[in-house]
Amino acid sequence: MKNIILIIYLFCFSQNIFGQSKTLDSLNILLKKSSPDTNSLNIYKELCRLCETAENIKYGTGGLNLTNKLLFSNSEVQYRKKLLNYKLYFINVIRIYYNDIDDYSKSIEYSHEIYPIYSELKDTMKYEEEFSLVASYLMKLRKTNSAYDSLIKRLKYYEKIGVKKYIGYYQSQIGKLFISINNPKKSIEYFQRSIRTFEEINSKKDIAAALSLLAVQYNEIKEPEKALKANLKSLKLFEEENNPRKTFRALFGISTNYIKLRDFKKALEFNEKCLVIANELNDAYLIHWIYIARSDIFKTAKDYKSALDYALKSYDIAQDTKNNNLIMSSAMFLTEIYYEMKKYELALKYALENEKIANELKDIYQLKSISQLLFKIYESTKNFEKALKYNLYYVKLNDSINNIERHSDLEKKEIQFEFEKTETKKALLQEKKDALVLEEKRQQSIIRNAFIVGVLMLLIVIALIFRSYTEKRKANEELSLKNATIARQKHLVEEKQKEITDSITYAKRLQEAILPPNEFVNKHVPTNFILYKPKDIVAGDFYWAESIGDKFYIAAADSTGHGVPGAMVSVVCSNALNRSVKEFKETETGKILDRTRELVLETFEKSASEVKDGMDISLMCLDSKNKKITWSGANNPLWYIQDNELKEIKADKQAIGKTDYPKPFSTHALEYKENSTFYLFTDGLADQFGGPNGKKYKYKQFEELLLSIRSKSMQEQSDIINASFEVWKGTLEQVDDVCVIGIKI
Repeated sequence: MKNIILIIYLFCFSQNIFGQSKTLDSLNILLKKSSPDTNSLNIYKELCRLCETAENIKYGTGGLNLTNKLLFSNSEVQYRKKLLNYKLYFINVIRIYYNDIDDYSKSIEYSHEIYPIYSELKDTMKYEEEFSLVASYLMKLRKTNSAYDSLIKRLKYYEKIGVKKYIGYYQSQIGKLFISINNPKKSIEYFQRSIRTFEEINSKKDIAAALSLLAVQYNEIKEPEKALKANLKSLKLFEEENNPRKTFRALFGISTNYIKLRDFKKALEFNEKCLVIANELNDAYLIHWIYIARSDIFKTAKDYKSALDYALKSYDIAQDTKNNNLIMSSAMFLTEIYYEMKKYELALKYALENEKIANELKDIYQLKSISQLLFKIYESTKNFEKALKYNLYYVKLNDSINNIERHSDLEKKEIQFEFEKTETKKALLQEKKDALVLEEKRQQSIIRNAFIVGVLMLLIVIALIFRSYTEKRKANEELSLKNATIARQKHLVEEKQKEITDSITYAKRLQEAILPPNEFVNKHVPTNFILYKPKDIVAGDFYWAESIGDKFYIAAADSTGHGVPGAMVSVVCSNALNRSVKEFKETETGKILDRTRELVLETFEKSASEVKDGMDISLMCLDSKNKKITWSGANNPLWYIQDNELKEIKADKQAIGKTDYPKPFSTHALEYKENSTFYLFTDGLADQFGGPNGKKYKYKQFEELLLSIRSKSMQEQSDIINASFEVWKGTLEQVDDVCVIGIKI
């Protein structure tokens, strides 16, 4: 009877008698009438297939519960195997639901139910793939270290038992992890290791896959020669595998590499090979991109006629597929080519078509590119009103995209910083453990030596005749043992010192990521200098700059401490400044410092112990368009020279951090007068000991120096200040970080 019901349902479904909603209702009725067996499981599967993702949890859980019930009461091998595959299906349906709502913690919980299934099915590869999937969930939860630890644990397990296939697999997975935290050098290292491992077992398919990933990373670090070499190797292996799509991918990568190397003849040669495969596959999508690539080759070589021919071919294919993304790519190329050929009317036609589609898709990256082209077209046709409109729109979109990318880059750098910080902490803990083990061995050695001495003394009493000889031998043995121990300890200390220095040097690169590039500062204040001299490898002092609309902010800041502690505080303070102007939209300098103090306190309040760290800062805002200057300071003043006179604005006597009696920071308005020079600085230079009597440099000497060099260029001023500091310091140690910023308007 139950089979007849199921057949009737399937027939009705195949004839499309019911709509989807009615079909779901019918399936639910059938489910209530059916017995708890595989027919019910099939109905649950069909319900999962037809329902919305939001209902996956309902039908997936129902199917999973019934599967578990049937597994509990059955032990026949083939039937259990069938039920286990049902269980895998329902768990994956449930995980689709949790992935859709970004609840990856629940997805991980269900992974723990999957491990025993693959163990029972004896599917080792699927078991390992599940480990990698869990690692990807951990990455989405920003638990980079947990993901890394999980993969490293599996790698070490297989290294211990010597299974090359899975050693190479996990080396490749760790390489992919380093891609996600934007560390191409590390990912290259692990892909190279996986390739060597797969070569040992001659696993050509795996070698080819790893080579493809390696080529992508070489392109990331702008080494097209190495990327080309990797792609050529993978091509040979994909051809042996007789896999046309993978072969196509390798050929396309090779053609792209030759374009970057400006070898257009070779680029066209491999592009033609791509076209042969795409035609054999009858894949219009691939053919479209081949023509786009070929048009790009000719456009780069300034052969616009040939570039136009292939761009038109790609456009015809895109129109046939009705794929808006393909149409946009072709229209963009046609716009650029017609513009270069000075056929502005045709360029405008395709540009406007591109703009319309990009607006429908809300593709701001495409809109940015097409706005720039429309500006050029209208400017070339003397339609300055529309040219201005599109130029302003381009600037707006460019700022939005820069903010998105800057936020994304900062987030990746924060993740990478946390990852490196945890790895450094682990290394230090391991160093401590090693030191304890060494001390324990030393104590054992002392006990052992004492025992030996006791035995020797007894032998001396028994055999006085050997006294002289025995004492001499004992002294030599002890001396050799001590020398060997000292040598080992010295070598160990030197190795650990190098590891710590390397870690701190890498931390310096991470800290430098928060400093604004010189190009960014020069863009907004072309006449400037920044003298930045950390006391140690990393610093507590830092400088900060940001542009919001017509306003440009720049600051010199001194975080509590120097070295590694100071650098960590500087990251917190820099992030607080960024959030104040970007997230909380503060524009007044005093309010920016008020908000920054709140964010710094909020960060340190998470600590169980009281943290009073913060920073002193001198923050200036330049509004060149409206001819306005404002400034605020926390403990650090502002000096400026106007009409050959050095003037000072005193700072509020409170730091950015925990203060007993906090007050709102003042905002000072200054006269915007050309040929004025402003100086923002920390206390590092004035506090430096040196000179003939080993005393502090002091602010008075610094003031006199600035007045004496006021007519010099900004670069000369920077060089003179630096030289004065170095001469004053002499052979003494630098006592603090130094940061001096000069700006001339």
